[in-house]
Amino acid sequence: MKKIEQQECREIQMSILDEIDRICKENNLKYSLAYGTLLGAVRHKGYIPWDDDIDICMLREDYEKLISILKDPATQKKGWLTLVDIECDDYYYGFAKVYDNRTYVNMSRHKGEMGLWVDIFPLDGLPKWQWLERPFVLYCSFLRVIGLALSSDLNSKAYTAWTRLYKKFLYAIASVIGKKRFCRYMDRVYRHYPVNNSNRVAALFFDLKADHVLCLEKLQEMASYQFENRKYDGFKNYDYYLTEIYHDYMQLPPVEKRFCHDFDAWWKD
Repeated sequence: MKKIEQQECREIQMSILDEIDRICKENNLKYSLAYGTLLGAVRHKGYIPWDDDIDICMLREDYEKLISILKDPATQKKGWLTLVDIECDDYYYGFAKVYDNRTYVNMSRHKGEMGLWVDIFPLDGLPKWQWLERPFVLYCSFLRVIGLALSSDLNSKAYTAWTRLYKKFLYAIASVIGKKRFCRYMDRVYRHYPVNNSNRVAALFFDLKADHVLCLEKLQEMASYQFENRKYDGFKNYDYYLTEIYHDYMQLPPVEKRFCHDFDAWWKD
C-alpha cells in the first residue's frame, strides 16, 4: 500500500466534506464546522497546524435527515464515500463518520478498519431545568467512556496500565449487557430531550464537561468560512461557540497540549 502524507490526507478529508456540504445544501440541511475545525477556520483560515481531522456538527433533526440521505441507495454520491453510524456492526460511537473507502487508517489506540474520515456530531437537547443539566451531561459522559472502551485496542502500548485496566473492565460490563444493546441504550439516552423542547444543546458523546452546553438561540445563523482553499459553513456567532468550548481560543496552547489522533494512512492496493 502507498502511504498518504499529511497534505494529501487533508485534501482527501476536504473532498469528503465537499460531498457532505453538497448534499446538505441540496437538501436544505444546516451543518457547522465544529471544535478544532471551526477554530482552525477562524484562527488559521484552515487546519490548525498540528490537527489531522475534520469535525462538523448538526442539530439532531438535520443530522438524522443527513444520515437517512447518505444511507439511501438512490442518493447521488461518490462511490468511495462510506457512512458508519451506531447502527453498524462493530461501531460503538454515538456519532457518525463518513470515510473514503479507498484508504486505510491505522490508529495506535483504536481497533477496526476505516479510511480517512470526517466526524459528524449530533447536537441534542438538554433538560429544561438547568439543575438537571450537569448530572445528565455527566451521565452521558460516563456512557461515552464505555463506548470508547468498546472501540479501543485494549493491548495498545499507547495506554498506561491503569487505562488498559479500566477499559477492559468497562468492556467486560458492556459485553455482558450486549455491546450493540448498550449502544442502542446510549443512543436513546442522548435523544431523550428533543431539541425543539430545549433551550440549550450539547454534543453529548463528545463533550466531557458539563459547561460545554450551548444556547440554542445563538446557534441558529450560519456563515461561510475560508478553510484552506475551500469555503464551508459554520456558526455565525463563532465567538460565542469557541469561547464556550475553548475560552481564550485565539491563544495558542503550549506544545505539550497540542493533541492529534496519531494515525498513519495508506491508499489500498
